[in-house]
Amino acid sequence: MAYRLAVDVGGTFTDLALYNTDTGTIEFGKTPSTPTNQAIGVTNGINDLVKQYKFQAKSINYLIHGTTVATNVLLQRSGARTALIVTKGFRDVLQIARQDRPHLYDWRERRLPPLVPRNLRFEVDERVRYTGEILTPLDKDDVRSVIAELRGMDVEAVAVCLLHSYANPEHEKFIGDALNDGLPGIPISLSHEVLPEFKEYERMSTTTINAYVSPSMGLYLDGLRKRVSEMGVSSEVYLMQSNGGTTSAQVAIDKPIHTILSGPAAGVIGSVALSNAAGELNTISVDMGGTSFDVCLSYQGEVRRSKESEIDNLPIKVPMVDIHTLGAGGGSIAWVDPGGALRVGPQSAGADPGPAAYGKGGKEATVTDANLVLGRLNSDSFLGGRMALDIALAKDAIMSKIADPLSLSLYEAAEGIVRVVNASMMKGIRVVSVAKGYDPREFSLIAFGGAGPLHAGELATELDMPKVLVPLAPGVTSAVGLLMADLRHDYVRTVLKGGDSVTTGELNSLFYDMENDAISQMKGEGFGSGEITLLRVADIRYVGQGYEFEIPVGNDKIGSDQLKDIFERFHDAHKGLYGYSNPENPVEIVNIRLVALAETSRPDLSPKRIENATDPSKAVVDQRPVVFSGDAVSTGIYDRTRLAPGDLINGPAVIEQLDSTTVVWPHQTARVDEYSNLILEAI
Repeated sequence: MAYRLAVDVGGTFTDLALYNTDTGTIEFGKTPSTPTNQAIGVTNGINDLVKQYKFQAKSINYLIHGTTVATNVLLQRSGARTALIVTKGFRDVLQIARQDRPHLYDWRERRLPPLVPRNLRFEVDERVRYTGEILTPLDKDDVRSVIAELRGMDVEAVAVCLLHSYANPEHEKFIGDALNDGLPGIPISLSHEVLPEFKEYERMSTTTINAYVSPSMGLYLDGLRKRVSEMGVSSEVYLMQSNGGTTSAQVAIDKPIHTILSGPAAGVIGSVALSNAAGELNTISVDMGGTSFDVCLSYQGEVRRSKESEIDNLPIKVPMVDIHTLGAGGGSIAWVDPGGALRVGPQSAGADPGPAAYGKGGKEATVTDANLVLGRLNSDSFLGGRMALDIALAKDAIMSKIADPLSLSLYEAAEGIVRVVNASMMKGIRVVSVAKGYDPREFSLIAFGGAGPLHAGELATELDMPKVLVPLAPGVTSAVGLLMADLRHDYVRTVLKGGDSVTTGELNSLFYDMENDAISQMKGEGFGSGEITLLRVADIRYVGQGYEFEIPVGNDKIGSDQLKDIFERFHDAHKGLYGYSNPENPVEIVNIRLVALAETSRPDLSPKRIENATDPSKAVVDQRPVVFSGDAVSTGIYDRTRLAPGDLINGPAVIEQLDSTTVVWPHQTARVDEYSNLILEAI
């Protein structure tokens, strides 16, 4: 037997999906995360699967991992002591940023300090124009002086970002070599390698973040690789990137900036693959775990990606799945603000101590505690009965922290917690839909994560969304997404030339160089030339515009006719989005990009044949009161593993499984489709 294993680490639980490539079956596992060292939770989960399904770890020939190490380091500001080397006169770019304010009308709001303090930012005398022409040669004595100073400052990483090094990296390369000689063993991040693209502040921010998280990522992945190797796993460790593709552990160590949204990206890839197979092409996916709520819109079956994002107000200019994240999860803490209003999150109880009901010492009331008190979670069957929830502790926390201070009953307080967190989640859904011109009523809601299906039915009702799709294993959908992802790398080169001055020879040469880099890198990761797909894109805008359009470019050699066609497609795209275009206006090519893909073996998502409608009553395992809109309603409790395609359940109902719980409201039905998804619709 041969297995492909996916492991996704969340804030509360570590999820595993084990794909048997011989039989085509997938088995799932779930174990508590270990925040102090995620590798412990990963190996615990692998050991549990090995024991449960009685196979040898050496049978795992592919191990793909989604991690939050880089994200947590950045959010917690716990990264390396990092130095930054810049062109003379640009020492404070990282602090000046774009000179905008975090909140325009709040004069009390203050920016967080930059990741690199001023005493660790150094200048060297040099200057390169945007054309690549060297105006001021690099002062090598400056470089030697900076390195000598760094030796006594206990730095753990160094970022180098020189002006216009994307056009000519000669000076950065010299500094990189000098640093490797003078500070051996210290990770070095060079901007022309991390992000060879114009926009000085964004490039500097991205390069600095890469350096800041690099030691932590290197330490974690080296430790993880050692642990899984000692277990006998035969596979190298692969990582999910923020762009929705995979890469090797070594590439992730060198460029951890590409793993900032590793886990959430996997969830989107998995949910879109499952919904596309079921014929749902316009979807909004919501991933609600223990600590966060991630939402992403997919239109016509395509995952939306962004070239620039922010985490904690820090710009990151690398391709990412376009995800909006909120601090709203099962472990989100409910609290009363000084004005007497009920709030939920963004603080989370996490995995340790976790919600009060976990019995690990947590005293705060959380969303999980509220759902337990309302009867929507089963205290005895959480995680398939492997983890008990203490309802008495949950009640005590809600009464002492919320109900008594607000003079509410227990159930009023619990429902209030759920309503407040739902309001936050609906706001997040509107950010990716209404705010970008999409009507959520024309989309299906794909709910996953351990807590997503608990709330999805009510969210869909409030937003008038016609349908909710809950995958077969919602709590481990991110792990399934890891199995569905292709190997992917993104490359970019800045051109910054007008349409009348750029030459086809120049474009062909730049694409050719990127393609050689892509093929070389992917061959090193075990793929042959025939397995690699290359996609070309150009960023184009009207001269004077601040934003560009991505226009696909064919893989054939670019001639004058092809270049003219590319510009015509830009005018069409501009008109399609803004309602007008002006072919008389001069255009410019800002960047050219290359996407390199290599398809990996993935689970078969073929539908199951529905012979006849079956009787879902066979799946009823209990009956208990569940609170809906203030009323305790006697509700059937179903075991999802006993449901079959074709089964139809009229709400109210609670459908339980190992990794999640789905709540069906009184005005809804739940049907099992031919892909074993649960489909919730209004009656």
